[in-house]
Amino acid sequence: MNKTFHCILILSTLSFITGCIIPGARRERAEIELQRNDSLFVVEEGDFHFRIVLPKDLMIAHQPSFRHNPSENTLTISCGPAFDVIAEVSNAPVLVPPIQEGIFRLEVIDNEDQSIIYKRILPDGVVYDYGLIQQTEINGVKYRFHTDTDSEYSLNEALRMKSALESIKI
Repeated sequence: MNKTFHCILILSTLSFITGCIIPGARRERAEIELQRNDSLFVVEEGDFHFRIVLPKDLMIAHQPSFRHNPSENTLTISCGPAFDVIAEVSNAPVLVPPIQEGIFRLEVIDNEDQSIIYKRILPDGVVYDYGLIQQTEINGVKYRFHTDTDSEYSLNEALRMKSALESIKI
């Protein structure tokens, strides 16, 4: 009996410590990975020169688009209502979003390697949606990507956009 109690105590302690020290261990985090049959796109628009892999299941229902806005020097990458990312060339570091944005309280749920996923919470405590800010450097050029704040995304949609942005290469 005493040996069983000690084993349970040790396992409980180890699982608690492991959950605290492994980067990215978040209770809300889901794993989304790109699949082998996803499609590679070459982007050559203004100051934006990179390759990105977009999920095939989104492309079946929606034609991907890459819209360059020269006046703002931004590039919008869209693939239906569940995938809409705005890119800009920026040397500024990725900063944690402010705690308050209009009526929303923001809470960071994942902050790893120049990538932040956050949720926007209404004043009554209900989660409204999720967002993403990520920075990627390619050949010395730093690109900052973020979700469109006028759109609403689920956690899985934000994670899917993060996975696609992690595929960016020259």
